[in-house]
Amino acid sequence: LIVKNLDPLGNMIEEGFQLNGVVPNNEAIVSVAQSLLGKETMFIMIIGFITNILVARFTKYKYIFLTGHHTFFMACLLSAVLQTAGLTGWELMLLGGFILGAYSALSPAIGQRYTSKVTEGDEVAMGHFGSIGYYLSAWGGKIIGNPEQSTEKIKIPEKWGFLRDTTVSTAITMTFFYLIAALVAGPSAVEELADGTNYLVFSFIAALQFSVGVTIVYSGVRMILAELIPAFKGIATKVVPNAIPAVDCAVFFPYAPTAVIIGF
Repeated sequence: LIVKNLDPLGNMIEEGFQLNGVVPNNEAIVSVAQSLLGKETMFIMIIGFITNILVARFTKYKYIFLTGHHTFFMACLLSAVLQTAGLTGWELMLLGGFILGAYSALSPAIGQRYTSKVTEGDEVAMGHFGSIGYYLSAWGGKIIGNPEQSTEKIKIPEKWGFLRDTTVSTAITMTFFYLIAALVAGPSAVEELADGTNYLVFSFIAALQFSVGVTIVYSGVRMILAELIPAFKGIATKVVPNAIPAVDCAVFFPYAPTAVIIGF
């Protein structure tokens, strides 16, 4: 729902501001690579997950990387890079799996001290291969920021209290962006995307649908977190004592929804 409603926004911006570009997309590149490196990617994933468990079991890095689509993307990237470097067969798959598994255990540990501040505990970690960017941001915030001045403590007058609702604030923000893009692109360009619907009405509805998509993500994330932690106790007790699940970045959105909206 989010992607479906972002596509026309991109088209309107391209048309209105005379920009030519592409949307960088992990899934598109991976799908192309699979026609050449399907077997290698699969074995790197399997070996990588086993390596992750072994590293977590026998070292101090007790993180199990559970963001499956990122594991898949990284396995595909490693298979392509290692093949380009001249490796083939089991040599490629074993080295790729080891790199993937080791980094899956190490990357959450790099910034766990920042993650635990957000979550106010060590129940979950960041399982995301964009995490270095997040940790650099946290480091920068530590230098120039003030923990007492949290976005979540912003005082909003009572008459504007409805803006604290993430769905409402997202809808208002996105409506602004969509309407500006639609006005610049012009009625004819937008109505082509809208199958004849009035261009302003189409932009307004797309903004609201995007907001609904974000709300669904938030709700799903809360459900995942509520189910994942208890379910993970089996691994944490039997296989890897004191293991910590490393999960997707979206899990952390509900901890500071105002910051997410302002950042976006």
